[in-house]
Amino acid sequence: MTPVVVVPGLAVAIAAVLALYGYRVLRSDAAEGLGLDELLALRPEQRRAAKGEAPIGRMATSLAPRVRRRLPDRAVSWLQTQVDLAGRPDGINVDGVIRGILVWAIIISPAFIIFLVSGNLRGVVLCGIAPFVFPLARLSRQRRTRREAIDRDLPDFLDVLAVTVSAGVGFRPALLRVAERFGGPLAAEMEQALQQVQHGASVRDAFVRLRDRSDSEALGQFITAFLQSDELGAPLVEALSQIAVDQRREHAQRMRRQAARVAPRVALVTTVVLVPATLIVLLVGLVLGSGIDFGALFGGLSS
Repeated sequence: MTPVVVVPGLAVAIAAVLALYGYRVLRSDAAEGLGLDELLALRPEQRRAAKGEAPIGRMATSLAPRVRRRLPDRAVSWLQTQVDLAGRPDGINVDGVIRGILVWAIIISPAFIIFLVSGNLRGVVLCGIAPFVFPLARLSRQRRTRREAIDRDLPDFLDVLAVTVSAGVGFRPALLRVAERFGGPLAAEMEQALQQVQHGASVRDAFVRLRDRSDSEALGQFITAFLQSDELGAPLVEALSQIAVDQRREHAQRMRRQAARVAPRVALVTTVVLVPATLIVLLVGLVLGSGIDFGALFGGLSS
């Protein structure tokens, strides 16, 4: 038997075995054997991995630190920035992102082998890109959702904070009280900034770090205005009220810009989908209602 026949057959057999093993792994429960105390001691991201992932996930988890150590510092820094901007969902870190990439790489590896053996270059490229696209796209979606939530909640948060401060409560206790009652990503970031202040950081450094952890333009404008008013000695309640008014105005402008971007998309869908479909329905109705015998017509033309 020639190698030309043996090699493709062996590659397909390996791909089939890997696919069956991956299906078995995905159906198993990795939390078996762990006690209740062990599950409670895990962080949210680790608890999710222990309950929902099988040996394929544990394999990726063990490989993630090694892969991170071999990445350039700029790549690790970029991944850390993306995680911070997404709000570290479920306690995820850089190793968690790399683990997600490795999991998808292992799952897609049978298709990669088949495309490589068959010489399908496009399939090989898609299989090489897909493991990076899926985890990073999920992180990007969480980042966008977090930014929209912060932009939406910031004006109301500042209004409540201004009322609390005007009642005679100090800024830091008022900020902590409003954050505890408000909830959401904005409150979580405010609580983290206050914790940094309690551990010795200055108010300016804590809020500058807060601005760096978010790509929300509204939050950045609030922090800049707050720091300027704090340095210049402006009344805090008036500053917070004015910042809230400015942020509502900015939010309304952003909504108008988003609506302006949506209008061309709606027009494109209408032009490409609805108009041709409507024309087809009208033409078919006209043809059927005309009573023309197309069989006789085309038969006469062919003869």
